[in-house]
Amino acid sequence: MNKKSSSMVNMPAPREPINQKIDTNNALVLNHNAIYEQRLAEITQSNTCDKAIVTVNPYGTAPLSLYLGVWMDEAAALEINVVDSEATTEAVRYQYDVHPGANLIPVCGMVSAVNNQITLRLASQIVGQYTVMTDALPPTDSANVSLGFPIISVSCPAQQASLMEEGLYFSTYFDRYNLAFDHNGIVRWYVSQEIPSYNFVRMDNGHFLATSQGINHCLNMYEFDIMGRVYTVYLLDNEFHHSILPIENNLAIAPSEYSNGRPDGYSTGKDGVSIINLSTGLEVAYYDMLYVMDYSRSPRPSGSAPGQDVSMDDWLHINQSYINEPNNLLICSGRHQSAIFGVNVDSGELRFIMANHEDWSDEFKQYLLTPVDDDGVPLYDLTSPGGIDAADKNFWTWGQHNIVEIPNDEPGILEFMVFDNGNYRSREDAKSLLPLDNFSRVVQFKINLNTMTVTRPYEYGKTEVGNRGYSSFVSAKHLLTNGHLVIHFGATTVDEFEHTITAQPGSSDLVDPDEGQQALGRLVLQEINKETKEVLFEAMVTSGYFKNEETNGTNYRYDISAFRVYKMPLFA
Repeated sequence: MNKKSSSMVNMPAPREPINQKIDTNNALVLNHNAIYEQRLAEITQSNTCDKAIVTVNPYGTAPLSLYLGVWMDEAAALEINVVDSEATTEAVRYQYDVHPGANLIPVCGMVSAVNNQITLRLASQIVGQYTVMTDALPPTDSANVSLGFPIISVSCPAQQASLMEEGLYFSTYFDRYNLAFDHNGIVRWYVSQEIPSYNFVRMDNGHFLATSQGINHCLNMYEFDIMGRVYTVYLLDNEFHHSILPIENNLAIAPSEYSNGRPDGYSTGKDGVSIINLSTGLEVAYYDMLYVMDYSRSPRPSGSAPGQDVSMDDWLHINQSYINEPNNLLICSGRHQSAIFGVNVDSGELRFIMANHEDWSDEFKQYLLTPVDDDGVPLYDLTSPGGIDAADKNFWTWGQHNIVEIPNDEPGILEFMVFDNGNYRSREDAKSLLPLDNFSRVVQFKINLNTMTVTRPYEYGKTEVGNRGYSSFVSAKHLLTNGHLVIHFGATTVDEFEHTITAQPGSSDLVDPDEGQQALGRLVLQEINKETKEVLFEAMVTSGYFKNEETNGTNYRYDISAFRVYKMPLFA
């Protein structure tokens, strides 16, 4: 995946570091380094392609991966084919460049609990074949297992797989697992729970960055590869609680906060954006949005996630940010204001707000965008109750996530795609929607800063998926190079009556007086043709086990959730 770029010349000052750094003495990193060097040293000239040293799951963190230790006399491009011996699913094929001498060839894409056949080809000739038996997947949820392995089933098979972009469906399930599965719903890769599963993104070097609540409350950021080898652990003073994004100059941007208390006496959280240098682990800039956005405006939705300090005032809840280079803007999604806003990268000054126009203080009204059609004509009368309600139900985003830039170099213009969760769809209870009547959708917006207007060129999900995709939190999508969209409705939850419910009644949505006493996550993943909206593939991901308050505690509705989705090859 390509990084977003930014000049990063004049930015607000960073916060003074307390203990923020790269953990150069991290035991896991040192152990993984030693394993790699040991395996490499074992390879001799006798280990030709047909006599490789096979090491399954070398780091104990990626059970469907292995190394082939091979000695090569010259540089070459090996073709690698991985398929289960019973051919129950499609083969994974890729090319790997080897160099003269000892090589540890990474092999990924095996199937669990069966024999897998690995074939090496050089110039189309088979030069090595190996059969490897793998272990079963980890246990799923049950009365005795929590945070088990997700259950994946295909509900709409890929009828024209040859027309679809190659790759596997990668996703990350909150404090469960990072994993990837194919068009048959067969898991081909995952890493163990030693590695964070929540914030999850691939870097240009093919490695991944991740944080999670389950591993030191998003204060430890891991860099690891497809083999499960951990290269770096970053110790953060302040949480990277959502959406890490690598950018140019070996920097990364992520929503952050003052995790150990603000210096100004306020008790707010999740209301800042941090940029760090990945070479040192140190922060290079911090944008404190408490002094940018309207703190007096009440949140909608609201609430606190599992593991979050309930005394913290989560009034804004920034869940994703990126830099729009042509307009020198930091673009942010603030879930609890149901607002997308932009600030100047250099000065940190507010430039625009895309949100419902109600309840803003007077000094912020000049930044509000007006919804218009393609001809620039306003779509709604935002001075009338009917116009406000129509815009709320059909145009604005509510509790949104996963805002991703669509490149546009035209001055004053910016475009992005966002997952509109849809919480409430009104600031008034009387006009809000219950989860059973609601929907989530993917929406594309185009903002004209010259006219302070916004258009909506595209949406998907309202009528096509409806309430079976309604997700009161998280969720994601990935726009592919061939124009397809992969969407994970990542928090759809039903009760024992099959009714769609919310995660936090009264905070993330209205209280539904008719909802049941149990909760089960049923997360729809689709690949669609963006232009025609044809569903090309659909899978359902679930925990498989209903939760309830008596057995599982007050957060039982947070059964299983997916924060990220990508379709991409095993090797970047």
